[in-house]
Amino acid sequence: MPPLRFGLGLPNAFPLGEPNLDFLRFAEQAEELGYDSLWAGDHIVFHIPRYEIFTTLAAVAARTRRVTIGPGVLLLCLRNPVHVAQAIATLEHLSQGRLLFGVGVGGEHAKEFAASGVAKSERGARTDEALDIVHRLLTEAEIAHEGRFWTLRGIAMTLKPRRRIPVWVGGRVEATFRRVVRHGDAWFPGFVTPEAFRAGSARIDELCRAQGRDPRTIERGLYLFVNVDRDADRARRSVEDFLSRNYAMPAKPFEPYFVAGTPAQCIDAVRGYLAAGARHLTVRFATRDPLEQLEHWSREVLPALRDSAI
Repeated sequence: MPPLRFGLGLPNAFPLGEPNLDFLRFAEQAEELGYDSLWAGDHIVFHIPRYEIFTTLAAVAARTRRVTIGPGVLLLCLRNPVHVAQAIATLEHLSQGRLLFGVGVGGEHAKEFAASGVAKSERGARTDEALDIVHRLLTEAEIAHEGRFWTLRGIAMTLKPRRRIPVWVGGRVEATFRRVVRHGDAWFPGFVTPEAFRAGSARIDELCRAQGRDPRTIERGLYLFVNVDRDADRARRSVEDFLSRNYAMPAKPFEPYFVAGTPAQCIDAVRGYLAAGARHLTVRFATRDPLEQLEHWSREVLPALRDSAI
């Protein structure tokens, strides 16, 4: 069984406060504390202030030396894949080989699709085509492509990454599972229960066997919103406030999918996901003070998770 790994969602969006540069201090402290990965969230236009994803990751690459970084996850369907290939190749060089390429389709905010000139109904097909283009640009000397959304003739990306960049695919529906098996090195869902995670992982295994792929070549990641506090009610209120402001909707629909409570409650809840097969756990602190949460989580929850023999 693969070893457990632990990542963090960067606080590069601000549902509860003014924009600041705490995400850089957060990244440095996370690296010092031994976390394995750091992920920046992505939206083009949103209801809250948010730092642009590639700029954020470039800043983090410059301030860290060991930890892996990546978009968690990039809304690839909203972008020109040639531009994305250049950005990804650049980040791979700036991070000295520490980049993971997280990709999702989004869809919860219609305005960014309108602003990008992309039909929401096309997001899956655009993502699949763009993934093919990005891969070819980063691995081939020159490409010709005739697709549904893009036509490219004699296009070369002369800046090449120094190693193959792993693709992490977000999502939790059948199209996601097929995308993972076709394009991915890891499955990286958010907003799933342990039961849904187990079922999705089993479906990926099934699709792998049908297509002659070893399921063990696909890492099983997970993205969770969390808050730890000695006062369990206060922890829950913090997550609910954070998510309702972040997504401009009531928090009730998110209740099955976040982890909040005392250290013991958080440990038990996360172990449910580990028992369901998650091996690379990434948490995003749903709080007004992510640096404080980083300290508490790392001291009171993480050691028990690292010791989990599951």
